[in-house]
Amino acid sequence: MAKSLLQKAMSPDVMNITWRRLRREHTPWSLTVSRDQLEQHLFTHILECREEVLSGSYRPLPLRQFPLPKPNGKVRILSAHYLKDKFVQRALLTVLEPRAEKIFHNDSYAYRPGRSVQLALKKVRERVRIGQSWLVDADIRSFFDSIPHKPLKKMLKSFIKDGETMKIIEMWLVQGAHHRSMLRSRRGICQGSILSPLFCNLYLHQFDMALSKANIPFVRFADDFLLFANTKKKALAALEFAEDKLKMLGLDLHPEKTQVVRSNKNISFLGEPLPNS
Repeated sequence: MAKSLLQKAMSPDVMNITWRRLRREHTPWSLTVSRDQLEQHLFTHILECREEVLSGSYRPLPLRQFPLPKPNGKVRILSAHYLKDKFVQRALLTVLEPRAEKIFHNDSYAYRPGRSVQLALKKVRERVRIGQSWLVDADIRSFFDSIPHKPLKKMLKSFIKDGETMKIIEMWLVQGAHHRSMLRSRRGICQGSILSPLFCNLYLHQFDMALSKANIPFVRFADDFLLFANTKKKALAALEFAEDKLKMLGLDLHPEKTQVVRSNKNISFLGEPLPNS
């Protein structure tokens, strides 16, 4: 009989890999178990967590919240999970990530094993060098805060194909929701969540594939991306195409951070100046 996703995630090998990734974190295990207390009874707490997950009794702990001052004087609230919830999320990521890597587009670079800012910039330079020097330099407005839950859950159900796993994921999604629209639909995922980067790439995978099918070259790094063309006219058409596809996903481009421009050193992408065309 095939193992469920949760059984795979809670297998000894995956739990061992998971703990090795998290053991240097100083986050408390739970509301009542400090990091030091966890070390004293490590296997007991981990096995209790495993039993909760497999029995269906697991419930996420309340998010830990920290105020972060912004340059404009306002305060952003950062949310973070307790180590117990991070453990469950990291274990699931260990199982889900290889499956996602089989479907992701080659020109998506953020939050992926073996990928980096440097590789994304190398691809940008290659594209400009071969004459694709007209760019749509774009940014999705408040991306993590704006992802609508209904289509996100539909996409996740199709990818995960495991009802028990989805029940847990849906509890995490409810926790991370930032606001509701006028129609009361939930939006937003927790930026501090271990699984949020994977959800980001899964949600935008359909955007990547639409660009690819339309023969629009791109480099995407999370919610920042460049579209490439050899003429300004094609770049403007690519921008219109991208705006339409993102609206279908319930997302918008940031008007102050999106432009059509010829590649030059006065424009930066991922913190680095772009090459002159």
